[in-house]
Amino acid sequence: MSDGAAEHPTVFTIPSHRSFADSLVAGLIARHGRDPLALASSRILLPNNRAVRTVTEAFVRASGGGLLLPRLIPVGDPELDDRIGGALDPIDDNEPVPAAIEPMERLLTLTSIVGEGTAESLRLAADLARTLDALLIEEVEPSRLTDAVEGTADLARHWEASLAKLRLIYEAWPELLAQRGRIDLTGRRNRLLRRLAARWKSDPPTGFTVAAGITTAAPAVAALTARVARMPEGMVVLPGLWLSDVFPDEEWDALGPDEQGRSEATHPQYHLKQLLDRMGVARGEVGRWRHSGGAASSPARARAIANAMAAPDFSHKWETLPSPKRRLNDIRLAVLPDAAAEAQAIALALRGAIETPGKTAALVTPDRQLAARVTALLARWGIEADDSAGRSLSQTPPGTLLLGIAAAAAEELAPVALLALAKHPLAGGEGDERLAWLESARALDLALRGPRPPAGLAGLDALFKEEGVASEWGRIRPPLAGLDGLLSATMPLDRFAGALAQAAQAIAGDAAWRGPPGRMAADLLSELQGSEAAAGLVVGADDAVPLLRQLLDGQAVRPPYGGHPRIFIWGLLEARLQRADLIVLGGLNEGTWPAMPAPDPWLPPKVRASLGMPTLDLRIGHSVPRKC
Repeated sequence: MSDGAAEHPTVFTIPSHRSFADSLVAGLIARHGRDPLALASSRILLPNNRAVRTVTEAFVRASGGGLLLPRLIPVGDPELDDRIGGALDPIDDNEPVPAAIEPMERLLTLTSIVGEGTAESLRLAADLARTLDALLIEEVEPSRLTDAVEGTADLARHWEASLAKLRLIYEAWPELLAQRGRIDLTGRRNRLLRRLAARWKSDPPTGFTVAAGITTAAPAVAALTARVARMPEGMVVLPGLWLSDVFPDEEWDALGPDEQGRSEATHPQYHLKQLLDRMGVARGEVGRWRHSGGAASSPARARAIANAMAAPDFSHKWETLPSPKRRLNDIRLAVLPDAAAEAQAIALALRGAIETPGKTAALVTPDRQLAARVTALLARWGIEADDSAGRSLSQTPPGTLLLGIAAAAAEELAPVALLALAKHPLAGGEGDERLAWLESARALDLALRGPRPPAGLAGLDALFKEEGVASEWGRIRPPLAGLDGLLSATMPLDRFAGALAQAAQAIAGDAAWRGPPGRMAADLLSELQGSEAAAGLVVGADDAVPLLRQLLDGQAVRPPYGGHPRIFIWGLLEARLQRADLIVLGGLNEGTWPAMPAPDPWLPPKVRASLGMPTLDLRIGHSVPRKC
C-alpha cells in the first residue's frame, strides 16, 4: 500500500482564550457529526486520562442527546498497553513488546542498587528513577551518555562519583530487566508509539485521527503526531500556540535554540516550538481552528498576555505599547497577608460563583497545601470539590493508621505513639465497641501522664496494674501484641509489610481496607509482601516511619467519581484543556508558582546540555498560566 502521507501536514491551534475541549468537539461534530458512524469509527489521541474525561464531557455538552463517541486514547497513560489493546488493536502479534516492570518493584530494585534500604536510599532511588526516565524519554543511548561524561571537563568530584554510578546503572539496567523478562514503562511506551507510527505510515486506519492537546516534545510522541499530521484523514490540534499575528516571527526565532544550543526553555511557547521542530512543521503551516465551543474570553486580553510574555530580548516593547494592547480586562488581583487568608478568599469566591445556577468555578494551583486548605473550607459548607490530584495515601485514614502502627513499633510502644494509635479514628471497631475502646483509651491517657514507663508491653503491664486500669488496658492490649519488639532488630521490608497488615487488621478490622484509600493501602502492602526486591531490603526502627511515609506519599488516592459538579481544583497542565466560568489562580508566589526546579543529584546540567536533553527549568514554561 502507499504510505498514505498527505503533501502538507494538517496542524491547527485553538487560541488560549477559547475553551480547548469544547472548541475541538464543536469542530469535529461540525465536520463529521452528520454521519454518526463517522465519529464512532475514528479516534482522538489525548495527553492523559484527565483529558479523556474532559473531552468526553465536552461531547456530552455539545451533543444534546445520544452520540457515538470516537475512541479516546491517552498516549501518556502509564497503562498504555491496555489502552492500545482495546482501542487500536494489537500493533504486532509476531513480535510482542515485553511487559513493563511494575513501578514499585522498579523503585525497590533501584533502592537496593543505591543503598541498603534506608529512607535516604529510597529517596535517591526515586531521583534515579526520574533521571532514567528522562534519558529514556529522550531516547539517549548508553554510549552517548558515556561519550558525554568523558567529554565534559571541570566537574566537581561529587558529580564525577554520581555520573560514574549512573553510567554503570544505565548500562547494566536493561540487562537486569531482560533477566526478568521486563522493560521500563517509559521505554515500552516509546516502542509502542513508534510501532504505531510505522504501522500507520504503511496502513493508515479508517476514519479520521486527531492528536489533540498534546504538548510534550518527547521524540516518540513527536514522531507519532508527525505521522498523524500527514495522514490523509489525520490532523494535530495544539492548545494555545501563538501565531505570528500575536507573537512576531523574530520573537519566535529568539526562543532558540541558537547556534550555541542555548534556548529560552522557561518561555511558555518553547515546548510547543520544540514539538513543531521535531514534527518537521513550520509555525506558518499551522492554521487557526475556526470553531468555538461558546466559552471564550476576550482575544484582546490574550494578545496582552502574549505581549507581557515577550521573549527576553524584546521585553522592552511593553513600555511603548499603546494602552489597549496592555489591558487585562476582567482580571482582578487579590493580595492576602498569609496562606490562611488566601484560602478563605478563594473558598468564598468559589462558593459565591456557584450560587448562580449553572455557573462553574475552578481553582488552578500547583500548591497542594493551598488546595487542601480550600478543600477543607469548602467542606464546612458541604461542598466536596472535585480535586483532580486527589490526596496522598499518607493523608488518608488508612495511611495514617499504618504510619501510627509503624511509629508505635519503632518507639517500642512509647506513650505518645501508643495513645495516637489507640485514638485513631479507625481503631477499636464501630458503635458501642468503639465507645468502650475510647473510654479505655482515655483512662490509659490519664495513667500515662507521668514518667515514661519501661519500653514494651512488660513496662506498660506493670504501670497500668499499679495505676488500677488493668481492665481498660486489657481491652486495648491484645491488638498491640504483635508490635512488641517488632523492630528491636532489622527485618526485611516484605516481612515488615506483612506485620503492618496484620496489626492494621487487628486494630481496625475490615475498616482499615474500606473505600479507595483502604483498597490502595491493601494493594500496596500486598505488593510489598510479594516483591522480590522488598525481600532484599531491610528496615530498622530509625527508618521504618520515614521509609513508609515515602512509599505512602507516592500513592495518590482519587475517588472513582468526582465531587461537586461545578467546583473544580486543577493542576497546571490539565487546566489548559478545561473550562470554567470563574477561574482563580492561587499560590502565585515566588518559589511556589513557578516552583524552583528540583535538583537532579545524578545528572549535572553540563551533561544534560551536551546530550541535548531538556533543562531542569523547562517545567517553568509549562507552569505559566494559559487560561486567559
